Amino acid sequence: MAATKWAEAMQPLLKKYKGKPHPLDYQNTYQLMVMVVLSAQDSDRHINSIAPALFNAFPDMAALAGAVQEDFFPYIAKVRGSARKCEWLLQIAQQLKTD
Repeated sequence: MAATKWAEAMQPLLKKYKGKPHPLDYQNTYQLMVMVVLSAQDSDRHINSIAPALFNAFPDMAALAGAVQEDFFPYIAKVRGSARKCEWLLQIAQQLKTD
């Protein structure tokens, strides 16, 4: 199986969406990653509404990597599928550790 040449594969998407605003109000790659996970089967508007408190408490990947479910879950409890998303995000953060 041939390796995907991602730079080439992404060109049609980049061309189509270049310059268009993203519906999630993110400030950096860390926030975008968290918000994309949370927005699956939920609305971007809802995720945008919970994001300020969430990112105030967990401002970067290092902060999220040090979190435990009991601390993190209350910030995303009203997100659809929050229990599983909580597990995923904490696992991702613990693997990546930093932004």
